[in-house]
Amino acid sequence: MDISVTHQANIFLFSIVGGMLIAFIYDIFRIKRKTIRTRTLGVVIDDFVFWILVALIMFAVVYFSNEGEVRGYIFIGTVIGVVLYALLLSRIIMKFFFVIIFVLKKIFGTIWFIISYPFKIMIKILRIPCGFMMKITRRTARKVKRTGKSQMARLYMLKRRIKNMIKKI
Repeated sequence: MDISVTHQANIFLFSIVGGMLIAFIYDIFRIKRKTIRTRTLGVVIDDFVFWILVALIMFAVVYFSNEGEVRGYIFIGTVIGVVLYALLLSRIIMKFFFVIIFVLKKIFGTIWFIISYPFKIMIKILRIPCGFMMKITRRTARKVKRTGKSQMARLYMLKRRIKNMIKKI
């Protein structure tokens, strides 16, 4: 198949855009990792999802721009797109998303404070009677425990007396 230079230039531009999209998705995963702490399994899953997305993007770039025909300049264009994005847009995008996340945390924190404030007041009010009830419950439990021990001792003594009486008979 013979393709023109303009078609090859379009394919090259598509691969640059694909590379920039890959770098953008990488930044999204970086933002997620910096805002939400994940354990090793979460990092493995994130990496797996990232590489699946990269493969899908590269497949789409190759399939839709060049009808599935792989050329070396497609990969060179992708690398150039990643580098351009990293140099020109990455810091701006990261700062933008961090500001948005900071603002959303403040908004949701304020909403949570407003919603939970009546419950905090109720807990403070109920702490005094509940504390009094806990003291009474503890005292009662101690008395029951002591009484139970003395009752068990009496039953044990009764059991020994009965055994001794049976032996005498």
